[in-house]
Amino acid sequence: MGTKGLDSSFMTKYSAYSPLRLIERETGFYNPVGAGDAMARSLYRAMKPLASWDCEIGNTPPIGGVFNLEFSPEGSLLVAACEKKSIQIFDPLTHKRIHSVNDAHLDCVNCVKFLDGRMFATCSDDTTIALWDVRNLKKKIRSLLGHSNWVKNIEFSVKDKLLVTSGLDGSIYTWDINSYTEFNLVYQRVFHASGLMRCRLSPDARQMVMCTTGGLLVIIHDLNLSTLANDLHGFKPNLYRLMQMSQQVIPIAAMYDHLFDAKRTENRVEFVSDFPDGNDAEVVSALQIHPQGWCALSRNISHDDRSEWSCIHDIQPLDTGSDKSCRDTNSPPPPRVPAPRRPPRRTRSHPYRQPRPMAQVPPITGEQSGQVGRNFNMQRIMGINTGITPPGVMRTRHMHTAPARLVPRLHATPTPSNSAPDAALAAASATDSSPSTSGQTPRRESTSSCDEDQPETRHYIRQNRERLLYYKEETNLGKGFIKELCFSADGRLVCSPFGRGMRLLALNDNCAELSHCVQELDGPTKMVDVVRSLFIHQDLVVSSKFSPRHHLLVTGCLEGKVVWYDPYSGPSVY
Repeated sequence: MGTKGLDSSFMTKYSAYSPLRLIERETGFYNPVGAGDAMARSLYRAMKPLASWDCEIGNTPPIGGVFNLEFSPEGSLLVAACEKKSIQIFDPLTHKRIHSVNDAHLDCVNCVKFLDGRMFATCSDDTTIALWDVRNLKKKIRSLLGHSNWVKNIEFSVKDKLLVTSGLDGSIYTWDINSYTEFNLVYQRVFHASGLMRCRLSPDARQMVMCTTGGLLVIIHDLNLSTLANDLHGFKPNLYRLMQMSQQVIPIAAMYDHLFDAKRTENRVEFVSDFPDGNDAEVVSALQIHPQGWCALSRNISHDDRSEWSCIHDIQPLDTGSDKSCRDTNSPPPPRVPAPRRPPRRTRSHPYRQPRPMAQVPPITGEQSGQVGRNFNMQRIMGINTGITPPGVMRTRHMHTAPARLVPRLHATPTPSNSAPDAALAAASATDSSPSTSGQTPRRESTSSCDEDQPETRHYIRQNRERLLYYKEETNLGKGFIKELCFSADGRLVCSPFGRGMRLLALNDNCAELSHCVQELDGPTKMVDVVRSLFIHQDLVVSSKFSPRHHLLVTGCLEGKVVWYDPYSGPSVY
């Protein structure tokens, strides 16, 4: 039920600071519909910066930028991943630092993830993951080795008890933290995609969402990590996306069409590529999942590097019932007249020539980053050729607004051509020859019979569904840095780093939940500004996090300053 019709008097009566609300609660009256929205709205609108911490307090060594903030499940600890190879641990209620681990890694610490109330993991640009116990921080429990480039993200599957990590090497690894071997934990590379930026799991670990440097979100429904490597063996999302954009069949990509079938019961793949008008998303750098797993929050940079956008996409599995609505309903083509039989061609012992190896992009080391402190330069990431950016004539947006269906394409024998689409397809096929989960891409078996004797094959190019719900244009400051957004614990609000401050964005004026707002949508809608706190930090804000238990918000900036925000109705004390 929507809450669009609630007036200001109702919101005031049932706010968190109204004595009438307390009187009705004490006398046993039930709260009417919309009272929860009124309470949440009053608390979030009263969020003010009340305390801060920086490295100058206590004459501590500089920690650099605060790239990530993470609360423990109970909300009793706050851990900050810092640029100068350290992690800082705070008491979020007293706003004091209680412990510091210097030289936790050999390079920038990028992400923190709690596995339970006492154990957490960190990842770094030194390509390693470290396990820590809050009861003894003098030494890490274990270092995990496997990635070949900067590790940017850590997730934990509560269903499978597996640690899931991803990095700029494009690989996603799973780690069995309960196993033990002489050299390392039992781990497996379950997927590889060129230009991978972030990988997130839903709270119940039933879905995996990935974002790339090509403006694409990849959803894996009914996730099964134990069979993911086999199910997605050799699948290249960038190549399939190029086939969608060019509307030309690429056989090596079309052979994975079964991964998108709605009848699949495990590891079904779905692409999300619709963005607001005026937002030609190029790099989707930040990604978060709703606390209930309803939607995905992302932040992207347009291809001209002139604007940034925050978008909310629906990721829930759609009950399609039958796949008939997605099949081609056009009449079949007329029967092909058989050509006169020709003498068989001479077959070669090697029907396929091996492609020439492409020049590989060397890994970026800390010495090449210009300065030790900066996480990474987005221009380096955008400079990696992922093979999904076609020429200008192919950069059309008709694919983003098309309904979910399958476009039929006939598999024809390719002929030499100098046209731009054919050249782009050939280049992309060679460029996207990055190693799959097995290091090789499966090939079709060659046949020695004539092409005229083969029956005509009918291919389908799938169109992506429209998933965009809400969006908001952001300030274009701090190019080259990832700004970590976050949902509030109840999922009503979004905290977005905004220059040297932050702003809270709601789905509507009443700060209602997504389940109450989505019924009123006629299309993608702008998010509403609730609170703005500007110029609170001395430098660009790059991280933010809500407490899981309290109405408490924390932000961190590139200068190493951490600021706490609490609901406060009195005069400002900051």
